[in-house]
Amino acid sequence: MEAVCLDLTPRVLLAEDDKELRELLALVLENASYEVCQCSNGEQLLARLTEQRSFNLVISDIRMPGLDGLEVLARRSGKMQEIPFICMTAFGDERIHRRARDLGAAAIIDKPFDLDEMMELVAHVCLRSERN
Repeated sequence: MEAVCLDLTPRVLLAEDDKELRELLALVLENASYEVCQCSNGEQLLARLTEQRSFNLVISDIRMPGLDGLEVLARRSGKMQEIPFICMTAFGDERIHRRARDLGAAAIIDKPFDLDEMMELVAHVCLRSERN
């Protein structure tokens, strides 16, 4: 009988231009047993999604230098569209929330947010995507 090795560690692609917030979120996610890949702008986010599609979740700021989170959402294609996407924004009016949902975001969270609230959202979105 052949042994099979399954990597069950959820992989999160995190895009946030604020270095301190990005590093804090990465630390909290890693402490909760997520593997985290960090990006500081939308170009890096789109490149990582294009190169390496083995992520279970994307968490992205909406306003970033270069491409913003909504532009990355709009440019996703093929298998990239299957990866759940959580948007974060400090400028979250209803128009932005609606646009993110229309582009396929699984959830939107307004900054500042409670880290426990974010982690509950991450767990919820990951669980929901496993069921689909």
